[in-house]
Amino acid sequence: MQNKQNQIVTQFTFAVALLSISSQGIAGSCDQQHPNVLRQKAHPYHHEITQAAIKYRVSPALIKAVITAESCFRNEAKSHKGAGGLMQLIPATARRFGVNDRFNPAENIDGGTRYLRWLLNRYNGSIPHAIAAYNAGEGRVDQYGANVPIVETAVYTKRVLNAYGKLASNGRSQQPRPAQPQLIKASYKAAPKPTQRWQWDEFGD
Repeated sequence: MQNKQNQIVTQFTFAVALLSISSQGIAGSCDQQHPNVLRQKAHPYHHEITQAAIKYRVSPALIKAVITAESCFRNEAKSHKGAGGLMQLIPATARRFGVNDRFNPAENIDGGTRYLRWLLNRYNGSIPHAIAAYNAGEGRVDQYGANVPIVETAVYTKRVLNAYGKLASNGRSQQPRPAQPQLIKASYKAAPKPTQRWQWDEFGD
């Protein structure tokens, strides 16, 4: 009798554990997929992603990378923490950024991208800081910087950056090409300083 009760408790505990698996666990290996596979997954939401990218001046590749790590483009995804939809918005964040229906792809992507822009502005355009804050909250990033001492956040940041590198580079190596030798005329005019800012990461209100 005791063994049967223990077996029932074990099965119940296992069932609860299965139900509590977050969408990030389900999407855990999504960033390891080939860039073309990720683009194929993103294709049904191309219009929504493009619109949000233009509206908030956030790289479409970054939006796709966050969706990759959050839900692997599963619009119905839910987490045990109460997050839902493609960009896994919790109810408080959804309300904060004007999302009424978190499972409406257009609203979810708009709200998630608006939050990303807000974070990029807060952290002076730093993508690692913004990504860490998207996962752990800006309070922890304000305290610890981009290297928040939470395993989940460290893994999450790595996944987003991996997907972002693939999607932003079209799967090609981002190593600079060897410089070709050429004659350069002498000039006393100082060369402009190179900028690291990318066109999508201009700061806005």
